Amino acid sequence: MDPVQKHNTIVSDGKGYYAYVTGVFIYQDLSFCFNETVEKEKHPETMWTDYRYKLDSTKIYTKYFAGTGIAYTPFFLVAHGISKLMGWESDGYTPIYHGAIIIASLCYMALTMLFFGKILERYRISHWVKVFVTVLVYFGTNWFYYTTWESSLSHIYSAAFIAMFWYGCMLFLERVSSARALLLGLLLGMILLIRPVNVLVVLFLPTLFPSWNSFWSFLKERVWTVSRAGLALLACLLVVSVQFVLYKIQIDQWYIYSYSHEKFFFMQPHIFDFLFSIRKGFFVYAPIFIFSLGGLVLWYRSNKFSALWWVFSMVVITYIFSSWHMWWYGGTLGTRVFIEFYIFWSIPLAKLVQWLSGKARLVVLTLLCLLAFNSVLQQYQYRKAILHYDSMTWQNYKDIFLYPIIP
Repeated sequence: MDPVQKHNTIVSDGKGYYAYVTGVFIYQDLSFCFNETVEKEKHPETMWTDYRYKLDSTKIYTKYFAGTGIAYTPFFLVAHGISKLMGWESDGYTPIYHGAIIIASLCYMALTMLFFGKILERYRISHWVKVFVTVLVYFGTNWFYYTTWESSLSHIYSAAFIAMFWYGCMLFLERVSSARALLLGLLLGMILLIRPVNVLVVLFLPTLFPSWNSFWSFLKERVWTVSRAGLALLACLLVVSVQFVLYKIQIDQWYIYSYSHEKFFFMQPHIFDFLFSIRKGFFVYAPIFIFSLGGLVLWYRSNKFSALWWVFSMVVITYIFSSWHMWWYGGTLGTRVFIEFYIFWSIPLAKLVQWLSGKARLVVLTLLCLLAFNSVLQQYQYRKAILHYDSMTWQNYKDIFLYPIIP
């Protein structure tokens, strides 16, 4: 077997997230010297990546944020304990550790699905529709791929915390309390610590209200108090402060823009490419969400403000994501940065499926299932390097369509 095909779950960006865990619990080294010795020399089969950045000869840091590593730390600790108990090599990069990250990803996926269901129930979606839509979104998008193959990347973990945060917001709306405000602050802190740009989830909050006035009145009358807003903010900052402490340990300063020369170009967004290009277009590799647009029409009929604010929020997020200097986000399957926001695409999709009846429902459900089948096939193609990881073209796409189902 080609050595690069072995237990390579912890790869790419995942190496940078995972380094915090091994650096703290095994090597007590946040300058990550083990990157050259243990990772590169002992485990080349895991696809070595140098995630270290240098301010000078002694100050070394990684550009990645610590939240993802924190998310799978419990699973890592169990694997590390078992490895030691069995007398196996316990350097953090043997197969059991990769297996632990896969299990972590599967658990967070299951947690996300659970909260998907709870959230859709709040939108009065029937049981069979919420089950169908949740399973459809999982297999019909790159969510399935990033759960099972590149499990160490941040998106699966971030999606779980966003789903929990959104459900928590719904509960907070029903009964305001300081305890719930504290919980929301902690969840928002983890969202920030995993992937800071995902704080944009707060843009959707007004969609929970029938009008802007009702949203603003709720904030003024029920939220803006020290015991609620102050407690939530304190909890959020407490979680985020973990990253500042790590920077202080690594480079003796509290903050650094760790992505160096990588940045957003807000005057040069690639919105059309981000959504429709064959290279990475969102609607090309997650076409089931085209039907969400139909659900938005139904949503607009019942609550104009919520539907329009949903559109506004998604446009802002799309604009920001498509302004990143590498709008295709490197070697990825589809638009991976949207995985965290699939819950918001699923709501109007579920509304559409529930509203349809008779032959129209049968036709749409059949189309959705066929699109999901093609998505699973494309994930297989991507894994086998049939579908190019970075530079797909229309000609390549046509050449491999349904391959290898059709010889």
